[in-house]
Amino acid sequence: MYSTNLNPGINSLKLERLNRLLFNHYPDAVYSITIDGRFHTVNDKVCQILQKERKELLGKGYQLHIHPEHWENALQHFTSAREGNPQRYQTVVRNSSGESVFIDVTNFPLKVGGQLVGIFGIAKDVTVQQEREQALWRTTQELQRQNDELDLFRKIVAHDFRSPIARILGLGSLLQKDNLPPATHQTAVSALMQSAQQLDAMVRDLNEMLSLRHQGQEARELCHIENLVKLTIASLQQEIKNANASVHIESEGPLEIFTVKAFLVSILHNLISNALKYRSPERPVEVTVSVSKQATKAIIAVSDNGTGMDMGKVGTDLFKMYKRFHAGVDGKGLGLYLVSEQVSILHGEVKVESTEGTGTTFTVILPLNNQH
Repeated sequence: MYSTNLNPGINSLKLERLNRLLFNHYPDAVYSITIDGRFHTVNDKVCQILQKERKELLGKGYQLHIHPEHWENALQHFTSAREGNPQRYQTVVRNSSGESVFIDVTNFPLKVGGQLVGIFGIAKDVTVQQEREQALWRTTQELQRQNDELDLFRKIVAHDFRSPIARILGLGSLLQKDNLPPATHQTAVSALMQSAQQLDAMVRDLNEMLSLRHQGQEARELCHIENLVKLTIASLQQEIKNANASVHIESEGPLEIFTVKAFLVSILHNLISNALKYRSPERPVEVTVSVSKQATKAIIAVSDNGTGMDMGKVGTDLFKMYKRFHAGVDGKGLGLYLVSEQVSILHGEVKVESTEGTGTTFTVILPLNNQH
């Protein structure tokens, strides 16, 4: 047992000052909200997170600072806390600079004499943690994608390379025989060269696909889309003549895009050549390339009246490597894979609409200003 001669009033005053000091300098945001959703008290950390002075916050609605996409969820939690249920959730607020701040929120019903008078809350800034988690998720997704591609490359090497290599070995053994008739020798040499060329083409295809993983940092330049379409059509004149096709350009006017020119040319070449390749024998070939602008995006659509596809059967395989859907048409199933990869690297998207027996439209959407 002990006694003290300190003035209880002074002790209470010091305790109040201490509580206020702890409140204001607590490392996390601490606040109280009235039952109608207005800030009643806020500490320094709340002001720091929202980039506001205390006088700008007190008496104002807390919801004004919630990111619009999180309004509904935050309101549900506030309503539940107002009904007497403690809440723990994550949300996003916007500061005065318009930046998003991720916070981990804990709200408690604030009662005086058993009567609810408001909500007491603590919010921890977890923006750095969220950014790390998102970066980790993106890295995980990219690693998974690369693992899937490596597995596919392994299968290609194990399966597709086996046939030309076996032919080369067989023909090599044949050519080692003595007294081989000249005609047989010449035939074997021709077949050997054909198999070697096939193997070389497959290696180059794989190298091109692998190199895409290291691309995307090429110099961007200002490109006039309609001019590139015209150049692509000119480069395909022989194919257009062989298909007896008509290729038209529809444009709303000059449209320039800041992007990787080589990628854009490759995309146009693959889509237009595919439209010519997969033509219908039942009607004259017509291909239309339309160019338009939508807000900050360039829209390039390549439409044809060819054989079309059953999208229900094709599904998600359309842009996969070495997938082919038309028997009797020469091709390696590589063009659309390259289109998809290049569009992805350019931060765009590609869509397809197709009806079997009617035709197909590929639509490429790219940002007008494609920075690194």
